[in-house]
Amino acid sequence: MEPEIDVVLTTVASRDDASGLVRTLVGERHAACGNILPEVTSVYWWEGAVQSAGEVLVLLKTARSQTPILLARAREIHPYDVPELIVLPVETGDAAYLEWVVREASGGGGD
Repeated sequence: MEPEIDVVLTTVASRDDASGLVRTLVGERHAACGNILPEVTSVYWWEGAVQSAGEVLVLLKTARSQTPILLARAREIHPYDVPELIVLPVETGDAAYLEWVVREASGGGGD
């Protein structure tokens, strides 16, 4: 059976921004959980030049059925004008964990 979960990646400028984003998306049950990884350096092309900035990486785990809703909500509350929102499908993993993600990100609750 194929897992029905996705991991969504995004970056923000600060730990506070990351915490607010994750707490909102998990609290609204669009994601089962989120990880905040501080101190990444992003190098990117923006406004005609190569830019570099310290950022915070956020990993969100969600039920695949919730991914479009999570993306739409994340766009609404994200502090960036053009947020990085990348979806990575999960191919396999621990069955109990995958079931938990689907249950929690679908509003099931209980744990």
